Amino acid sequence: MSETARWIGFVLGVMLTIGTVIAVMKTLIVPRRSYSFLAATVGRVGYRAFYGVAARMRRFDRADRFLGFEAPTVIILTLAGLLGSFTIAFGLMLLPWVDTPGAAMRESGSSVFTLGFVSTDSPVPTALDVTAGAIGMIFVALTIGYLPSLYAEIRTREALVKQLEAWTGKPSWGPEVLARFTLVGGLDRLPALFRGWSTWSARVADSHMKYPVLTHFRGPRSHNHFVMALLAVADAAAIDIAARPSTDHADARLFLQQAASCLDDIAYPMRRIEPGADHAELGRAQFEEGWRRLVDTRYPAEVCADDVWLTFSGLRRRYAPVAGQLLFWTIAAPGPWTGGRMGFPALADRPEAPQRWAVG
Repeated sequence: MSETARWIGFVLGVMLTIGTVIAVMKTLIVPRRSYSFLAATVGRVGYRAFYGVAARMRRFDRADRFLGFEAPTVIILTLAGLLGSFTIAFGLMLLPWVDTPGAAMRESGSSVFTLGFVSTDSPVPTALDVTAGAIGMIFVALTIGYLPSLYAEIRTREALVKQLEAWTGKPSWGPEVLARFTLVGGLDRLPALFRGWSTWSARVADSHMKYPVLTHFRGPRSHNHFVMALLAVADAAAIDIAARPSTDHADARLFLQQAASCLDDIAYPMRRIEPGADHAELGRAQFEEGWRRLVDTRYPAEVCADDVWLTFSGLRRRYAPVAGQLLFWTIAAPGPWTGGRMGFPALADRPEAPQRWAVG
């Protein structure tokens, strides 16, 4: 290798080191939505590969178990890619002082992974080896803090979903939320429910905007996706606003705004979201099924079903299209009022019927 090529490699190594440091900061440190080319590329390839395989599976439970490894795999590949980028960068910077590119990469790997079995007895290579070792240790320390924070957010997210499941059954369904609160005489507690879910939406929006990989983590309950639960509570709020106009619905309306904002933030990093597409489009016949459930529980509606439908469908257009696409592209379990999953054999069966409490 010529001397000129070695120094060109050195310059490229410096540029790659700077770029990788910025990528690490964006991926692990910066507390806001930020774009990292390496993380985005690994994620895009990983998600498409996993969903491409899962979409061809014939049983949803099998597809769901398979997709449970998707987000952890993407994280591991992203971290490995960042370490590999540092190794290549320092290998390029060592080229002017070693005999071959292979020896440069060997010494770089020895330093980045803090093994120390290869070194060059010269001031500049020694400084590069020490810097590489320091970066490797800092990267490991950041990773140790990064992974627990991710799983803490998942536990927080799923806690309220589990509570909703215990209260209203699974899969989550808007009319069933109102039906069960009606059956226990708890409609006056709906504002507290909406306030809790508004706070939950704000936290999920913040965490999932910063760490988009969280959207692809499957919850422990395969038939109650967190977006499905949010959609159910939002549908319950919209129906209640439409059916009981004389009631103070400030908490419900504020929650719907927060829920729509949350869904928009979650969907932003997913390049497959189609503006205007509505995978959760709701027909009048489907609405009538839910309305009959409310009538059976003696839900105290103040207006007729036609008027409820007009108001409800207008409110639903703000949040349901994005929620439906998120459920579609993450291959969430099928459920009532969550849209179709056309093209996915594992979800071609009839959606699981929501659990219902007996009336009376």
